[in-house]
This record gives sequence, structure tokens and C-alpha cells, in this order.
Amino acid sequence: MILSGINSNRLTQRLKELNKIGRLEGGGVSRPSLSNEDKKARDLLMQWTKELDLTVQVDQIGNMFCQWKGKTDKIIGVGSHLDTVPTGGDYDGALGVVAGLEVIQTLKEQHYQPNHTMVLANFTNEEGTRFTPDMMGSLASARPETLPELLKAISADDHKIVSEELNRIGYAGNVPCGSINFERFIELHIEQGPILENENIDIGIVEGVQAIQWRRLTIVGKSSHAGTTPIALRKDSFYAMSCLTNYARKLCESQNGLLITIGSIEIHPNVINVVPKKVIATIDLRHPDNSVAYQAMESLETFAKQDKSFNGLTSQWESLVDIKSIKFDQQVISSIKKSCDSLGYSNRPMISGAGHDAQLLSSRYASGMIFIPSRNGVSHAVDEFSSETQIEKGANVLLNTVVELDGE
Repeated sequence: MILSGINSNRLTQRLKELNKIGRLEGGGVSRPSLSNEDKKARDLLMQWTKELDLTVQVDQIGNMFCQWKGKTDKIIGVGSHLDTVPTGGDYDGALGVVAGLEVIQTLKEQHYQPNHTMVLANFTNEEGTRFTPDMMGSLASARPETLPELLKAISADDHKIVSEELNRIGYAGNVPCGSINFERFIELHIEQGPILENENIDIGIVEGVQAIQWRRLTIVGKSSHAGTTPIALRKDSFYAMSCLTNYARKLCESQNGLLITIGSIEIHPNVINVVPKKVIATIDLRHPDNSVAYQAMESLETFAKQDKSFNGLTSQWESLVDIKSIKFDQQVISSIKKSCDSLGYSNRPMISGAGHDAQLLSSRYASGMIFIPSRNGVSHAVDEFSSETQIEKGANVLLNTVVELDGE
């Protein structure tokens, strides 16, 4: 184990410097994937890595891999992502990258000679708010065969293509996706929920991530006059959507742990005195058990086929994301637990409700995650916050876990 921990002040200052990029008035950041702000954040990371004499490789989807050569070519990876949601906080993703850099610098300063090559990763488009699917970079790493389709993805806001945006910002690399083979990968992240804070626990040891399904549902009826069309004769797409939404809530109430969110909705023609012809909505469904998640989505689709609110309407379901629940590597979990105990930090096992890069990587590499508390459980918002002390503890656990795994 390391005798002295990370430099908390340096880590905090780097986070502050990074979060000047894409800063929003009143707090929070906006760094959409492959945007100008994302480029500036990547450039800053590149500057920091050069100062530490790390070599940087960029793969075909834009993932950045900052390497410190060890005694062998076997790789221990740390990291996360630098992109954010449009009104994001200071820590989601960014913490894992900056803390990973701090771990490497701390080891170098203490003249540690790693057995493994240490790699800090910044994965492309984790959030998925500009390009679909989310966790795009880690998906390409775990499943390189998906690269051609990922490069063709088009942004929802300005209809830009991933491959063109990678070239525009200068991060279209030539390293084949999946060629950086992690023996172990550890991601430090904020919890994004209230459990650790409510229970006054320092560290969450993430044992797995629940299943995530995203669907886009298009319901088409017929526009008609709001004042002259009797209720019984209407083909009201929005009424059908509202009935489905109500049914989704009842499903969640009947199945422990099931989460269904209607996150976005478009109504056409969106006029006060016209019965809506078309609704386009997104559905986010999550549960720790794959079978429960699939059964719940099937129940929603069955409702749309059978409920009378859908009579005379057509509905189309499009799968956007379909990620199975996973369990992280037991050896990595045990090393995180051992590090927490040796440092005297309170800890507990957890299942992550949100998706993460480590989740996608776990299908190919032995992976694990470390959570630190989030104030009031808030994330994906400008008031997202974790204290300097909480960040320091998380980074020290990451540091000790890396050393623990390096010695095995």
C-alpha cells in the first residue's frame, strides 16, 4: 500500500480548471460530446499528460488512452469521461478522469515502479445526449464490430455525423478500437443518488449495474378540430400516450426496483385547438434483473396493442439502447473493499442505477467501480456536489486499489 495519499489540493484545482470549460452562468457545465468545449477539455487533458511524460493514443472513436509504461504490457486502466449533459455538474465523469491522472502522478512522485502499464482513459460520448447510443466510446472498446455504425451516428441537435465531428475537433485517431486490452479497469464516480449520504458512508463498492432499455415510441392518429370532434370519434395520440404513462407508473408500483421514465415528448401539431395527430416520446426503463426489465418493456408494448386508448392509432417502437445488467469482477471488488478497510473508510456494497463506461467494458475486461457520496443525491444538474474530503477519500481508494491489483 502507498504510505501517503493523493494531493487533494492539486486534484481540486485541476477539477476547477477543467470545469471552466463550458461553464454555465450560475454554475454547472455544458460539454456535449465532440463539441468545441469537449475539444478544449481533451486538449487540457493532453497538456496535463504531456507534463507527466505520458504517451497518448487516440482510437478510431476518439477515446483517449494516456499511458505510463510498466514492467509488463499488461494494463490496469482507470478513468471515465469528460463530456456532460447540457446542464451538467462538475463531477460526473470529470472526477474519474482527473482523479485517475492524480493517481498516476502520485505514484510517479513516490517513485513507484508499476508491474502493469497504467492507462488513464477518457471515453467518447458517455452521456449520449448529443449522439445515440450513450457510452459510445466504451461500447466500441468492448465491441469493436459496432464501430462502423457508431461513426455514422447523427447528432439530435444539429445533425452532425460522429466521424465528421471527430475529424473537425482533431480526435479521429487511428488506433483500432479494442486494441487497448485492460487486465483490470476501475472507474471512480459520484454515486448520483442519495444512499451514501443518507447512511453517512464514505465509499460505495459497486457490485453491478442494472439493465437499461431506451425506446423511442411514435404514435400516429389523426388531427381534428378540438371544438367539433366528439370524444368518442377522436384518434388522439397524446391521450394514448398519457394512458401508457399512467400504466407505466402502475407497473413500477407493482414491481420493486422497476424504474420507468418518459423523458422527452413531442406533440404534433402542438396547437391549442387541434387534437394531436402524432406523439414521439422516449422511454427509459431500468431494473437490476434482466428478465424483469424485458417483461416490463413487453408489458408496455402489449398495453399499446390492446388498450382502447390506442384504437385507430398506429404505434412504432424503436430500440435506442438495450444494455443488460452486469456484475463486476469479484477480484476487483475485493481489492476495493480491502483498500477501504485499510484506509479506515466506511463502505457498503451497491448496485448502480445509472449506466457507466465500466459497465460496457465489463463484458470484455475485469472491471469495477468506486462511488463517493452525492449531496442530496443530485446529478445531471448544476447543483451536483461532492465535498473535497469525499473526493479525496474516493481518490485514495482508487490509488490503493490500483497498487493492490498491480501487486497481484
